[in-house]
Amino acid sequence: MSRRAVSITLLAALTALVSFAPASAQDVIWKNDGGRLRGKIVSENRTSVVIDTPGGRITVRRSEIDRIEREGDVFRQYEQRKGQVKTGDLHAWFALGAWCQDQGLYPQAIDCFHEVLAIEPDHADARFELGYRRHEGRWVTEGEYFEARGYKRWEDRWVTADEHEKLEQGLVQVDGRWVSRDSLTAAERDRASRPARDERAPAAPQGGGGGGERAPRNPGVAWRPLGGQVGLPPLSPEERAAQVAQQKQAGSWTIAHSSKYYDFYSNGPLEEVQQLARTMDLMCEEFKKVFQFEHEITRPFPVWLYGSQQEFMSRTGHGAGTGGFYDGRKIVGFHGKTGGLSTQSVLFHEGTHQFQGLCMGQNMWKAKIWLIEGLAVYFEASEVQGRRVAVGAIPRDRLAHVKRAIQSGSYVRLRDLIRMEQAQFGALHYAHAWSLIYFLVNGAGGGKKRFVEYWERSKRGEEGVALFEELFNRPIEEIEAAWKQYVLQLQ
Repeated sequence: MSRRAVSITLLAALTALVSFAPASAQDVIWKNDGGRLRGKIVSENRTSVVIDTPGGRITVRRSEIDRIEREGDVFRQYEQRKGQVKTGDLHAWFALGAWCQDQGLYPQAIDCFHEVLAIEPDHADARFELGYRRHEGRWVTEGEYFEARGYKRWEDRWVTADEHEKLEQGLVQVDGRWVSRDSLTAAERDRASRPARDERAPAAPQGGGGGGERAPRNPGVAWRPLGGQVGLPPLSPEERAAQVAQQKQAGSWTIAHSSKYYDFYSNGPLEEVQQLARTMDLMCEEFKKVFQFEHEITRPFPVWLYGSQQEFMSRTGHGAGTGGFYDGRKIVGFHGKTGGLSTQSVLFHEGTHQFQGLCMGQNMWKAKIWLIEGLAVYFEASEVQGRRVAVGAIPRDRLAHVKRAIQSGSYVRLRDLIRMEQAQFGALHYAHAWSLIYFLVNGAGGGKKRFVEYWERSKRGEEGVALFEELFNRPIEEIEAAWKQYVLQLQ
């Protein structure tokens, strides 16, 4: 059984992987009177804590402190541990990867296991953690493994060819029977909607997970958005208010706030929630334009925000390396920074996944991870400018990350990046994916038009290096050379 606590499928990408580059961190002292001090704790003892804040150094008595949030501790520890690993020490890299998994730093763990394979390509444990399996004497991705055994991809899992055919017909399995969804009773519909396994466990069959080459789609199956925001009649103001009140009570939230496109449920400050809701409405308008989304959004997007990272971790089971996630319906996050990303940036990132679900429907579960996450990072860096959101800003840490990789020769080849599956996709790959999309949109002649076509054909289930070369009309090695040159001159 893998140590990984999160399924190595595309579902995991959406439910846990806002990947953070370590950045300067802030500690937060929450006082009993509701106040909070942000800065860096420089010393502490049994009776008091000293913190450097923008307003100066302050000493706070322990009796006045409700709790302390040491934001970024896990990222500082990661950097410290990483700095102690000697070149070529595969045992140390593997141990660091295992430690990262325990801390919820899954993208960083993946990077560590890649370091192991750079030293020992046949390292079985690292291969397994990265989703590889043995097939006919060679290591293959899980997608290749299950395809070779006759399985087909359906949403976030592998199924037999017979099951796939029934699912394509719109049937569901209840109590061992395949029936149409329309014929289900309310109780049967509830059972059919429940996951047949722990959502954080590898997908069935045993050992499954990871994205593979997609199975042919039945052209007769209608487009089905994720999340339920289109296709249903709009709620009246009274119906929406009643639904929000019910959800607020059910979740024991202190705040429920509705905007044009979003329903926020929060245990944080009301003013911050209102501002985030206004900002997300602006971003939603940008999503509609960029993704050329023509369907009417008739139902609100749900957003859950816990009051702190500690509450988020306690209530969701995620580790300190997770800033938020999208589970196919709602965004879940918290108030406060982690790993250098603000709550707003996390909402931009996960909101992109929400909108991808509207645009791609069930094909989202099968899309290549570089496209899904690269676009999310592209929007994550957006900046609010008055009554609009300016997309396409350059994230400094991501750019620095990929520049270092190119300059050192340790960058990921585009041929590998475009084919990569979720289980192999680490923190470095987030930066690569963003930079490739940024290059195509801004740095390649006619690249934006071609990228839009790539996106449209991806929505229909196409992907791969051949499609990439076809649309950009040149070998991928030439595209890679132009991409590297462009990225290195970015500021």
